[in-house]
Amino acid sequence: MNTEKIKTLEKLLDTIEIVENARSIDGLTPEERVQLEEASVSLRNVERSIIRVKTNKLVETLTADAVALDKLADEINHSAEKLAGVAKAIEKASNIVKAFVKLAAKAISAGLI
Repeated sequence: MNTEKIKTLEKLLDTIEIVENARSIDGLTPEERVQLEEASVSLRNVERSIIRVKTNKLVETLTADAVALDKLADEINHSAEKLAGVAKAIEKASNIVKAFVKLAAKAISAGLI
């Protein structure tokens, strides 16, 4: 479980870096800037949740966070072609979080956590 947690955190940090770099792109609209800010905050919330929470609450929290990330990725993807790569990175992070949620749920149900 710790190995998966570390891998998930590493992927999230990579995605956070992509989002933060995208925030410096010239010519972003105010809406795009807000979307990137929301994505950054959501990704950091997921990161903190993985680090802090160790129970069934982790599954609930991360499931909600993954849904929020999917929504943000979709919004960013539709807002501008220049942010399509950022949206793909967020989608990928969301999928990684979902995989971690499944693993955490199995570990919890097996009594490992």
